[in-house]
Amino acid sequence: MISQVGRELYKVPLRILDHRVFVNGEIEAFLENFEVRRNDSEVEKLFQVTETVGSLKYDLSERCIASGNQNLTQLGCEVNHLLDGVNELLAKAKVERTASTQLEEARRAREQRRAEFLTNLEHGYRRIENSFEEKEEEIAELYSDLQLKLNIAK
Repeated sequence: MISQVGRELYKVPLRILDHRVFVNGEIEAFLENFEVRRNDSEVEKLFQVTETVGSLKYDLSERCIASGNQNLTQLGCEVNHLLDGVNELLAKAKVERTASTQLEEARRAREQRRAEFLTNLEHGYRRIENSFEEKEEEIAELYSDLQLKLNIAK
């Protein structure tokens, strides 16, 4: 019995200082409470987000369309006014320039030289074409004479 008491006395500090069972129980209770609360709050947050998105989907889209229509027509009017102003400025800034007589004479001379060049070029093409046809006829005659002299049948 004394040995049992000694053993029990030996185990007393371990029992007093061993908080594992208590700590495990507290941890499990904390985790359970945390998970329940977290899940509840997450579900609430999801419902809030769904509500917000739904209200934005209907309210915000209609407001955007109305605001866009109003502002875009206003911007269109302003752009048209700016375009009219730019056209007026261009009309005022546009100055009709008359070409000097020297430029007009030089232009006519260039056009005349070009016309002469094209005429000469066309005449040269005709001469080459005619000489080619003449040479072709001469070669055909020479070839036919050669065939007659050599008695080659066609």
